[in-house]
Amino acid sequence: MRTRVPRSAALLATALLATACQGGGEEEPAEPEPSPVAPAEMDDVELPDAPDELATLVQDRMQEALSVEVTMTVEPEEAEEEGASIEDVTMSLLLTDPPAAQMTTVDNSGDEPETAHTVVSDGVVYMMLEGEPLVGEKDWMRLTAEEIDGAEEDLGPFAEIFRIMHKEVNASLEQAAGSSSMDVVALGELDGGPESDEGENGPVTRFTGTTKTRDLADKGNDDFKNAADAGLDEVAWELSVTPKGLPEEFTVQMATPDGEEAVSTVHYSAWGEELEVSTPPEDNTGTIQESLDTA
Repeated sequence: MRTRVPRSAALLATALLATACQGGGEEEPAEPEPSPVAPAEMDDVELPDAPDELATLVQDRMQEALSVEVTMTVEPEEAEEEGASIEDVTMSLLLTDPPAAQMTTVDNSGDEPETAHTVVSDGVVYMMLEGEPLVGEKDWMRLTAEEIDGAEEDLGPFAEIFRIMHKEVNASLEQAAGSSSMDVVALGELDGGPESDEGENGPVTRFTGTTKTRDLADKGNDDFKNAADAGLDEVAWELSVTPKGLPEEFTVQMATPDGEEAVSTVHYSAWGEELEVSTPPEDNTGTIQESLDTA
């Protein structure tokens, strides 16, 4: 077992570790898998002014489109130079149940950037850290909640590290999927009325507002607990929405775990395009137990 867990690994590991539903009796016929819906096939919608109604509508439309490409960037609020990001994430996301995703995270907070990759499929997480095999000579490690619990005694303090990794990545996916982002909108207040603007692929409506950090912290979001602890009583945000009710960009203030004030920008594109999430090669993927055996 490695004695150091890089921060980028902590941003990636065990997203969406969901145990499979089990039941007795006769199995019901499986429902057909939903398919992505392109914006051209969706009707225009009237965007509500009430933040909670807006958040609900946007989440519903995201679920209808089903697939999306996401980029997330975290930058210091007062960056010395443009583009000086703390962290950059790119993600291909399927909003199925459970969600599936392929994600690359570049952590720029250390002396050298660290790049890590994650695949989430059927509730199982696969992670890889560039330049650092995780299981012997195998590049990828498979993680499930059951495996972490089953190896807890042998993992010792690393069991808690894996659980923290789960929490960190789950937060990133919740933000990309809109759940935590839309909490910011739903619990907030608008600053004035919505404004029409030109977006990346046509007209958008921009909503700006503020939300009390304690309200968000009470929802269990650690990013905003950090913001509240750092002295931010409220966070400012801006949401751009297309006529289809789909988000194009969401920007919000936040604080890093070190208490540094930052700005997070989530950009959405390629809604409703066909997307396949592939798992890593089986012969290049190890498990927690294999990692212990090769320590």
